[in-house]
Amino acid sequence: MNYAQRELFFINSKQQFSDIFQASKADKDNTDLRLRTQGFIHAGELLALCSRAEVQQLMEQVHQDVFGVSIAERKPKEQTRRQQALKLGDYDYFDEPAFNRLR
Repeated sequence: MNYAQRELFFINSKQQFSDIFQASKADKDNTDLRLRTQGFIHAGELLALCSRAEVQQLMEQVHQDVFGVSIAERKPKEQTRRQQALKLGDYDYFDEPAFNRLR
């Protein structure tokens, strides 16, 4: 394994995760970004440039940098928003497609 290739892979992965999370934070569709990144990571795994654990750790780090909370901490907030909308009868919340609400 070439160290320079591995470093380049992680630099690009970090930027791609940042792009995904920034788009999500701005309520923009990040589907294309996510799919591109999934393919990129899969290629990195096949070429032995990374392990799944390393990628997961990098993703957690970038998520923390962008949102200020871990991925696990952010998910319950979304569930709380949905429950609050149901409780208050705020059906506008459900007008947005679910795949957009859960980004």
